[in-house]
Amino acid sequence: MKHSGLDERLDSILVRAAMRLEERMRLAYFRGNLAKYLERVGLAKYIDEEKLTKGSLLELQDDAAVVMAYRLRKARNRGYLKEALDELNMAELLQKETRIKTVVPSAKRQPEVKKVQLQMVKGENKSSSLSEEEKKKLLKNFKVIK
Repeated sequence: MKHSGLDERLDSILVRAAMRLEERMRLAYFRGNLAKYLERVGLAKYIDEEKLTKGSLLELQDDAAVVMAYRLRKARNRGYLKEALDELNMAELLQKETRIKTVVPSAKRQPEVKKVQLQMVKGENKSSSLSEEEKKKLLKNFKVIK
């Protein structure tokens, strides 16, 4: 009896594993030890020697992703998926996904009560609205002290 939920979960694990593998391969490539990384995770023996010595990142990423998917499907069918993921250093992919659910704002979710707007203090600058005569009268009250 085949469980379709397990196949869907395996597909999601394969997608996440392929993304991680490509990121790690890119990092190893720029550090100059891509072939050593592939040997360490056990994928180098399935890839053509010419491609390994040539060292083209794009070709190796494609081949490594295909080989990894084949090995993980084979491991799943034979019952040692956890060990295969341990060898690839991706055992945490077996844990269930925890997605952060985001809510898209819509017109329905807008608050019904309007927020109170800030009240601006109304006033006037009396000194700028004074005429020249009023300014002279006001300045008479002040004496300049030297």
